[in-house]
Amino acid sequence: MYHFSKIVDCSFDQAIAEVTEALQKEGMGILTDIDAQAAFKKKLGVDFRRYRILGACHPQTAYQMLQVDDKAGVLYPCNVVVQEHNDGRVEVSAVDPLAMFLMIHSPRAKEIALDASQKMQRVIDRLPAAQSLMQMA
Repeated sequence: MYHFSKIVDCSFDQAIAEVTEALQKEGMGILTDIDAQAAFKKKLGVDFRRYRILGACHPQTAYQMLQVDDKAGVLYPCNVVVQEHNDGRVEVSAVDPLAMFLMIHSPRAKEIALDASQKMQRVIDRLPAAQSLMQMA
């Protein structure tokens, strides 16, 4: 897997707020915010579901990785996607930094990426999960 994902029990706008807060609790901030729905409408004239790409960064992790490999910045930031599916479900997906940084062949890079991966997993874990049909029975 190259990502962590969860269907969340909140609205699209609330999911953005929840993700932002969860990122902050892990020491991360949002550097970029791409509204794919608006971009596709403006540039292509097509309708698309609500879909935001939040570019997150943990400054210490970014700094450490650049100390290992000065080209690692091409892989930044760590993206988190919030999307509203056609059936109304809201899903949050975050890149797994471990998968993202595997191409940097260095034991230190792997350590840094593993730590970053654990942080991103905790971000997803903090989000309110939607109840499945099994949980509601």
